[in-house]
Amino acid sequence: MIDPAQVKAENIALLRSWNIPVLESLPTIENEADLSPRTAADVARRIMVLSQVIGIGFGGNPSALREGLTKFGLWPYASAGEKDLLNRDEHTDQERIDATWLAEGIQSLGWCLGLAGLPHLDHCEVDLSRKFPGPSEDPSDFIASAKLRPFDEIYREADLHYRLHWAARSSRLGNVESPVGEGLIRERRKALDWVVGVEQDWDEVPADT
Repeated sequence: MIDPAQVKAENIALLRSWNIPVLESLPTIENEADLSPRTAADVARRIMVLSQVIGIGFGGNPSALREGLTKFGLWPYASAGEKDLLNRDEHTDQERIDATWLAEGIQSLGWCLGLAGLPHLDHCEVDLSRKFPGPSEDPSDFIASAKLRPFDEIYREADLHYRLHWAARSSRLGNVESPVGEGLIRERRKALDWVVGVEQDWDEVPADT
């Protein structure tokens, strides 16, 4: 059984070694017994859904993006918010910007499957999209063969990103230079929290610190 207090202490020590500010009073994340972790297939499907939704940020045709999900039976795995985006032909500038940030969530999910790294203080890998089936490729084999890293490794990263998120947000609120991008960490953390089972609904994963 994972000891949340020990994970917290070890991650605080790690962050201090990186000269990143920490908040000792920031709580531990959820106990393992209170979580409902996702399966490897869940994670693989979420990557494939996000690989279509991200197209909104780069001028993709919503109809074609919807078709890509429907063709391979992935439409039911899109969240309500994602379906709303894909069912509309027009999007605000902020919606398009938010869509481009999904690459960072894909980075976390790819790491959970052992297919990508997780550069804590840098943006997603430039060749990230090559590590998964393309939007027009059948992802059935990818989903069926997906394997997750050990749960304790993912849990530790979820806790670490919770603390990194606090550091980034605290820097912004204090109007000082942040050691890590808040948008990057927010998306990475959301994906990790979803995988460990903090919240089953992708749209409802909390972002509080």
